[in-house]
Amino acid sequence: MSVFGHAYVGVGAVLIAVLFYLAIAAQITQSSYDISRLQDQQRQLIAEQDQLRYQEVTLHAPAQVQQQAAQSGMQRIVPASYVPGQQVAVDLGAPVGASPADTTPLWLRAVAAILNGGTRDVQAATKK
Repeated sequence: MSVFGHAYVGVGAVLIAVLFYLAIAAQITQSSYDISRLQDQQRQLIAEQDQLRYQEVTLHAPAQVQQQAAQSGMQRIVPASYVPGQQVAVDLGAPVGASPADTTPLWLRAVAAILNGGTRDVQAATKK
Protein backbone atom coordinates (compact mmCIF):
# COMPACT_ATOMS: atom_id res chain seq x y z
CA MET A 1 0.00 0.00 0.00
CA SER A 2 1.20 3.44 -0.84
CA VAL A 3 1.43 6.45 1.44
CA PHE A 4 -1.86 7.74 0.08
CA GLY A 5 -3.49 4.40 0.85
CA HIS A 6 -2.38 4.63 4.47
CA ALA A 7 -3.59 8.23 4.64
CA TYR A 8 -7.02 7.22 3.25
CA VAL A 9 -7.31 4.38 5.78
CA GLY A 10 -6.28 6.76 8.60
CA VAL A 11 -8.74 9.45 7.49
CA GLY A 12 -11.46 6.79 7.14
CA ALA A 13 -10.76 5.50 10.66
CA VAL A 14 -10.88 9.02 12.10
CA LEU A 15 -14.10 9.72 10.19
CA ILE A 16 -15.70 6.53 11.55
CA ALA A 17 -14.57 7.44 15.09
CA VAL A 18 -16.06 10.95 14.74
CA LEU A 19 -19.33 9.51 13.44
CA PHE A 20 -19.50 7.08 16.39
CA TYR A 21 -18.76 9.96 18.79
CA LEU A 22 -21.51 12.09 17.23
CA ALA A 23 -24.00 9.21 17.40
CA ILE A 24 -23.20 8.60 21.08
CA ALA A 25 -23.39 12.35 21.87
CA ALA A 26 -26.79 12.57 20.14
CA GLN A 27 -28.04 9.55 22.12
CA ILE A 28 -26.83 11.10 25.41
CA THR A 29 -28.49 14.41 24.54
CA GLN A 30 -31.76 12.65 23.68
CA SER A 31 -31.62 10.71 26.95
CA SER A 32 -31.02 13.95 28.85
CA TYR A 33 -34.11 15.52 27.24
CA ASP A 34 -36.16 12.42 28.05
CA ILE A 35 -35.04 12.54 31.69
CA SER A 36 -35.93 16.23 31.97
CA ARG A 37 -39.34 15.62 30.39
CA LEU A 38 -40.07 12.71 32.74
CA GLN A 39 -38.98 14.74 35.78
CA ASP A 40 -41.34 17.56 34.75
CA GLN A 41 -44.14 15.05 34.25
CA GLN A 42 -43.43 13.55 37.70
CA ARG A 43 -43.58 17.00 39.33
CA GLN A 44 -46.86 17.69 37.56
CA LEU A 45 -48.35 14.36 38.70
CA ILE A 46 -47.23 14.95 42.30
CA ALA A 47 -48.86 18.39 42.25
CA GLU A 48 -52.05 16.86 40.83
CA GLN A 49 -51.98 14.16 43.51
CA ASP A 50 -51.59 16.79 46.24
CA GLN A 51 -54.53 18.72 44.78
CA LEU A 52 -56.68 15.57 44.75
CA ARG A 53 -55.73 14.80 48.36
CA TYR A 54 -56.72 18.32 49.36
CA GLN A 55 -60.05 17.96 47.58
CA GLU A 56 -60.67 14.62 49.29
CA VAL A 57 -59.96 16.09 52.71
CA THR A 58 -62.22 19.08 52.14
CA LEU A 59 -65.04 16.90 50.78
CA HIS A 60 -64.97 14.71 53.88
CA ALA A 61 -64.60 17.55 56.39
CA PRO A 62 -67.32 17.50 59.06
CA ALA A 63 -68.64 20.94 58.10
CA GLN A 64 -68.87 19.93 54.43
CA VAL A 65 -70.67 16.68 55.26
CA GLN A 66 -73.11 18.53 57.51
CA GLN A 67 -73.77 21.13 54.80
CA GLN A 68 -74.40 18.45 52.16
CA ALA A 69 -76.69 16.60 54.55
CA ALA A 70 -78.67 19.78 55.18
CA GLN A 71 -78.95 20.43 51.44
CA SER A 72 -80.36 16.96 50.89
CA GLY A 73 -82.98 17.48 53.60
CA MET A 74 -81.40 15.52 56.43
CA GLN A 75 -81.68 16.83 59.96
CA ARG A 76 -79.77 16.08 63.11
CA ILE A 77 -82.08 14.99 65.90
CA VAL A 78 -81.44 14.89 69.61
CA PRO A 79 -81.66 11.35 70.96
CA ALA A 80 -84.88 10.83 72.92
CA SER A 81 -83.39 8.55 75.54
CA TYR A 82 -80.33 6.55 76.32
CA VAL A 83 -80.14 2.90 77.20
CA PRO A 84 -79.39 2.62 80.90
CA GLY A 85 -76.12 0.96 81.69
CA GLN A 86 -75.41 -1.62 84.33
CA GLN A 87 -72.59 -1.29 86.79
CA VAL A 88 -69.92 -3.91 86.48
CA ALA A 89 -67.96 -5.04 89.50
CA VAL A 90 -64.44 -5.00 88.15
CA ASP A 91 -61.47 -4.44 90.40
CA LEU A 92 -59.22 -2.17 88.35
CA GLY A 93 -56.53 -2.38 91.00
CA ALA A 94 -56.20 -6.15 90.71
CA PRO A 95 -53.03 -7.45 89.04
CA VAL A 96 -53.27 -8.53 85.44
CA GLY A 97 -52.71 -12.17 84.61
CA ALA A 98 -53.73 -15.52 86.00
CA SER A 99 -55.64 -15.60 89.24
CA PRO A 100 -53.51 -16.40 92.28
CA ALA A 101 -53.40 -19.98 93.51
CA ASP A 102 -55.63 -20.88 96.42
CA THR A 103 -53.55 -20.20 99.53
CA THR A 104 -56.12 -21.58 101.97
CA PRO A 105 -54.56 -24.12 104.32
CA LEU A 106 -55.42 -27.72 103.51
CA TRP A 107 -57.05 -28.39 106.90
CA LEU A 108 -59.35 -25.37 106.40
CA ARG A 109 -60.41 -26.67 103.00
CA ALA A 110 -61.11 -30.08 104.54
CA VAL A 111 -63.30 -28.54 107.25
CA ALA A 112 -65.14 -26.52 104.59
CA ALA A 113 -65.73 -29.66 102.55
CA ILE A 114 -67.11 -31.46 105.59
CA LEU A 115 -69.40 -28.61 106.54
CA ASN A 116 -70.30 -28.16 102.86
CA GLY A 117 -70.23 -24.42 103.33
CA GLY A 118 -67.32 -23.68 101.05
CA THR A 119 -63.90 -22.35 101.88
CA ARG A 120 -64.92 -18.70 101.87
CA ASP A 121 -67.71 -19.27 104.39
CA VAL A 122 -65.40 -21.04 106.80
CA GLN A 123 -62.75 -18.33 106.45
CA ALA A 124 -65.34 -15.61 106.97
CA ALA A 125 -66.61 -17.39 110.08
CA THR A 126 -63.11 -17.74 111.54
CA LYS A 127 -62.17 -14.09 110.94
CA LYS A 128 -65.09 -12.62 112.94
